[in-house]
Amino acid sequence: MAVTRDDVARAAGVSPAVVSYVINNGPRPVSAAAKERVLAAIAELGYQRDAMARYLRTRKTHSLGLVVPDLGQPYFGAITQHLSEQSFDSGHQLLVATTSWRPERERAQLASLAERRVDGVILMSTDPLQDFAPLQALGIPIVVVDRPEVAVEGARAATAHLIEHGHERIGLVGADGEHVAGRRQREGWAGALRDHGLEARPDDVFSAEATRSAGYAAAIALLDRADRPTALFATSDAQAVGVIRAARDRGVAIPEGLALVSGEGTDLTGFAVPRLTAVEQPVAAIAREALSAAFEADPGTVSRLDHHEFGLVRRESCGCHESIPADQ
Repeated sequence: MAVTRDDVARAAGVSPAVVSYVINNGPRPVSAAAKERVLAAIAELGYQRDAMARYLRTRKTHSLGLVVPDLGQPYFGAITQHLSEQSFDSGHQLLVATTSWRPERERAQLASLAERRVDGVILMSTDPLQDFAPLQALGIPIVVVDRPEVAVEGARAATAHLIEHGHERIGLVGADGEHVAGRRQREGWAGALRDHGLEARPDDVFSAEATRSAGYAAAIALLDRADRPTALFATSDAQAVGVIRAARDRGVAIPEGLALVSGEGTDLTGFAVPRLTAVEQPVAAIAREALSAAFEADPGTVSRLDHHEFGLVRRESCGCHESIPADQ
């Protein structure tokens, strides 16, 4: 016979309500001694919560979905980690699904999460400009996390900083034109060049997936050219690390032979050699805002979270010799 909550309460010498407070981390506080007895009884008796019974009672599964294009990218990996920790702290399980940048897989993953009756979904879409109205039929709250201003203005700030170092030929390693984020970053890169009377040359754009190997291949193609840019903006940290390796293999020093700035700014940038100047975003804060929006949204609604904060953290890869706050 299955162990019940009443069994745990009797073994711990508390009421069933106190057992519930311990299991659900609230809503009322429990003394440390009582909590210790409840947890000991749970372990001794092998009690497990009946998720289906809880759902029938509350109409909540205490689970959330997260849909991202690629967990191999440092940015998506970082935000997934923050969301996982924050979901756990709030008593929710996070179910993670990837789309490999394919819109049809994105739709299938969202439908699958809806079938699992998650309480909400945080979506980092392959195409944040699409019409999300059809998703309302899934009957779950969906929060679309988008970074339009960060993509454009971050790329513009990174490119402008390289121009401040005296570079007039600045290349771009980024996603191809099919990706909205890639188009936005290219817009920011080209805009900064035009702002300073410089040419945004199509032959200085190297299309590459946001991986180390793709960044490496793009950088090799650039470094093997006799007439090449003296600086480079890589739209992702993974690409930038690939560029660093390619430069080393070709005997090109960074930043002396090729200055470099990355467009993501995850923890990876501080451990590269040389350390990467990068457009940095408050990933933990973005995760908190997305989680809060998912909790507060009504069923069957699709809302958008546009995050605009970023900073340019200056390190050795661009020619700066120490970390300098973005406003200095």
